[in-house]
Amino acid sequence: MTAGKKLSRPYIYVICAVTSMLILVTACNNEKKKITETVSQLLDKEIVFPDALQSKVLGRDTVIDVLGKKGYKIVTFADSLGCTDCRLNFYGWKLRIKEAGEWSKPVDFVFIVQPRSEYELYNILKFDQINFPIFYDFNASFIRENELPTEAMYQTFLINAENKIVLVGNPIPNKVLWDMYKETVESQP
Repeated sequence: MTAGKKLSRPYIYVICAVTSMLILVTACNNEKKKITETVSQLLDKEIVFPDALQSKVLGRDTVIDVLGKKGYKIVTFADSLGCTDCRLNFYGWKLRIKEAGEWSKPVDFVFIVQPRSEYELYNILKFDQINFPIFYDFNASFIRENELPTEAMYQTFLINAENKIVLVGNPIPNKVLWDMYKETVESQP
């Protein structure tokens, strides 16, 4: 191409398309690297359950000892950002809890919520007929004391009897991850 010639329109489109693909590939690789690094940092991290957590069933105070129990626990946390009902997907969890009841080894479920409105959360729980304990975290102490990432994708995990994270990710929309949770729990001695 000589110095005074203009590029043809199709040639410009090809350059733009190739450049866009390179940017996307680089961005995807960077995102995958960030996810891998974050998960690696979380694995084997010990989880602390702050005393400030208040357990309630359908908005009523209750005493529950699941936090001090030894054994595997699936922990999920939702802060007040965005749609609490969407983030927690209680209907999906009800199905998973029922399924986990048929596993050969027990697993406890711990739901920690930093509600924007206690009344709003109560209405969600009532509508979804949720009769299992929810731990209210009014001061954001759980995420702060455990130095957890703020991204929702890292706020559900499986912990072992020593409260150390062994798997990260929400198994509700991901059957493969749910199977990994099951396999890990059932392989415990």
